[in-house]
Amino acid sequence: MTPLDLGTVQTTAAAAPRRILLATDLTDGDQLIPHAVAQAKASGASVILVHAILPSETLPLDSQGSMAYAGWSGSEEDIRQSLNEMRCRIEEQGVACDVVARHGFPADVVEDEIRPTHATRLIMASHGRGKWGQLMMGSVANQILGRVSIPVFVVGPKSLSCPEHIAPRRLLHAVSLTGNYRAGVRLSLELARTWNAELTLLHIPDRDVESSIHPGCSLSWAENLVSLLLPEGQKGHPPVQVQVAFGNVADEIRKEATRICADWIILGVDEESLVWPFVNSTAYKVMAAANCPVLTFRNDPFAREGFPAVHSAASKAAPVAAG
Repeated sequence: MTPLDLGTVQTTAAAAPRRILLATDLTDGDQLIPHAVAQAKASGASVILVHAILPSETLPLDSQGSMAYAGWSGSEEDIRQSLNEMRCRIEEQGVACDVVARHGFPADVVEDEIRPTHATRLIMASHGRGKWGQLMMGSVANQILGRVSIPVFVVGPKSLSCPEHIAPRRLLHAVSLTGNYRAGVRLSLELARTWNAELTLLHIPDRDVESSIHPGCSLSWAENLVSLLLPEGQKGHPPVQVQVAFGNVADEIRKEATRICADWIILGVDEESLVWPFVNSTAYKVMAAANCPVLTFRNDPFAREGFPAVHSAASKAAPVAAG
């Protein structure tokens, strides 16, 4: 199989997964199950519910010494019963579902389940409730995004109760012109086809490039990007818009998502943003504040297996200074 074939296989598996992992803390089923069912039906996938049973001594304490993690605290029997109830809810909607409950930390458990299940998408919530909730969100998201190679669909705190985003009709992908950016565009195009959705490609030039672009030429400059970003024969199928914005990357992504009423934001995560404190990265800021879910992918998604790398505007700009 040639490298091009590998890239095609990767893109197809990421856009239309056959197996989806749903990482749950057992308090987020109402928010995550509708997404998992809709995505599974769109590609004929099965769902694997995954829950990490944390040792009680590992849970963080707040400044008063009380338990700060808002996760599940019942017995193992209660945990398995809750998981089975979630499985029944999914199966009642015509989607096959399995359950995995293992002792360990979330990133470890999730990572260990990817290869044997052959899953090519992970769905999870990032609650971010209060100061401790934000720290937990950053910690867990940082660990998972830094260790798993498959795309991660993150339902953030501001999009937990937005059922209109379950079947996306408008997708936003922030893309740069560095590295193998075409792989990220291919993924976005395949997702748009899968959902029959409109796609907006947002390019945010680097600061040094921004200074060389005359404001009055930005529209024609954006139009010239179409031929560069879209593969031959892809124009118009699905409908694609190309936009250019200038300024802070996280802010501009959120503004454009609001302007077009995006249902999903498609966002690359770079190795550099996983080394720095994740709470300072562009990816974290978008996930924490976006009014819609964010589908993140690693810029080197299958590097160890020889798949091509992907680069996006958000990843290139991360990390960014706080504030």
